[in-house]
Amino acid sequence: MKPEGFFVTGTDTGIGKTYVSKLLADALSTVRDVTYMKPVQTGCYVDSRGNLVAPDLEFVTSGKAKISGPYEVHVPYRFLPACSPHLAAFMSSDVISPGKIFDCYKKLSQTGNFVIVEGAGGLMAPLGQTVYMIDLISCLRLPVILVTSPRLGTLNHTFLSIRALRQSGAEIAAVVLNNRENEPESFIYQDNREVIRRYINPVELLEVKYGSTQSDELLRFCTSTGI
Repeated sequence: MKPEGFFVTGTDTGIGKTYVSKLLADALSTVRDVTYMKPVQTGCYVDSRGNLVAPDLEFVTSGKAKISGPYEVHVPYRFLPACSPHLAAFMSSDVISPGKIFDCYKKLSQTGNFVIVEGAGGLMAPLGQTVYMIDLISCLRLPVILVTSPRLGTLNHTFLSIRALRQSGAEIAAVVLNNRENEPESFIYQDNREVIRRYINPVELLEVKYGSTQSDELLRFCTSTGI
């Protein structure tokens, strides 16, 4: 059965999920229409009209991803503080509901567009006192694309994330090695790449080079999956 969307998550905050989401959306747009959803955006800003703007949505839709619904459907929860979702919600006297996020996702998926959903932080980033990002993944039941890095320390973060996803029953579509910090291709980088590839087998490891405005590997992945 063909997927109708991907959930993009990462091994950490600042790992480049939004950057990879844009590259992925641009690649997918060569085979079908694509839209984007950011269930929870912290670090929003207020524009000249007084609207609370989600920077990740603005960035991804500056490429090929389409706006296919109201702003509040693409980003159900928007908060000013640039902090963890649970803390931003608490500071705003709000409660993040996976059910509400699921309803928004269904509205976007019913437009016929392929939906890229991007999480906030890593898998165990809390959305509330007892709800975590990995619970939202289970709720949406989308194949997961995990973004990681080639830097020192990535093996622990990547393996813990893969183990958590496997234990939750999530389908892992691919792992993206994103060189957002322009790490030199040292012996550590090369070993990290090969060890991650062996650990995630048979899941495919895709690589995004520093400063890429498009990714041949993501394009090949999108066309080969028959989406």
